[in-house]
Amino acid sequence: MKLTNFSRIENAVDINLLQNTKVVAVGAGGAYCLYDSLARSGIGRLTVLDFDEVEEVNIVRQGYETNQIGMKKVDALGEHLLKVNSGVKYQGITKNFLDMDQTELDNIFGEADIFLFLTDSFDAQAFGNKLAIKYQTPAIWAGYYEKSQCAEIAFYIPNITPGCFRCAVSPRYKIQAESETEIKASSNSNTIFHSQLLDSYIGMLLMAILHNKTKGFEFSNWFGDYWDRSFLQIKIHPKYGIEKGSLFQRIFEPSAQSTFSLNSIWQKVEQELPPKYAPCPDCATKK
Repeated sequence: MKLTNFSRIENAVDINLLQNTKVVAVGAGGAYCLYDSLARSGIGRLTVLDFDEVEEVNIVRQGYETNQIGMKKVDALGEHLLKVNSGVKYQGITKNFLDMDQTELDNIFGEADIFLFLTDSFDAQAFGNKLAIKYQTPAIWAGYYEKSQCAEIAFYIPNITPGCFRCAVSPRYKIQAESETEIKASSNSNTIFHSQLLDSYIGMLLMAILHNKTKGFEFSNWFGDYWDRSFLQIKIHPKYGIEKGSLFQRIFEPSAQSTFSLNSIWQKVEQELPPKYAPCPDCATKK
């Protein structure tokens, strides 16, 4: 089969770098379009973990096809990716990574160049933070909330971003600790357009993280040697955050027209350390 022609994007990305990059991702739902785009962009190795099957309700918003209903999502995804780029080395894993022993985790996550944690499970996102710190590997967490009226992305680059995912969303950890059930984000009101929009944000950040130490490409050196604005909130619905005192209202007022929709805010993330904070249980002893 003819190899993918990357000539139209070779000024934007280092194709050799991407073809030698391994991405490990958790979650094969709304991120379907992201994985499709990574394969089209030249990512050499992609491992995706998800134990769910394709269901009828997934067809309208996740890119899967009706003839794939009942298949494991990672298997259906693999079928598609190899049609897009036969050169990608793809692995789909159906075991829950929360149940893996250390040897399994080392084999899957130990050689990755970047992690993606794209699930609706708080436990999975939280465990992903521990893995990113343990393996000192860049990572991205993303998802929707508030009926998909707003999206968020957090990212971690070892020795460049001062705080980890837990530092970025520490109030959420406190809420989870007080809850008897696991916090899960709802995908209600989330269309294929929502999925594709967030996937594009994630993809752009992934490319920038991978190219941060390169020279001469459009994605080169976005973050330099230090970057503390590592938590993004993306306003999707025009009525989200219009109440007085909300984050979007404070930042974009008095120019009210600019806060209609699709604005993004890059918030600063501090590493949680005394005396301002109690030490972060995940990263305070790792830096």
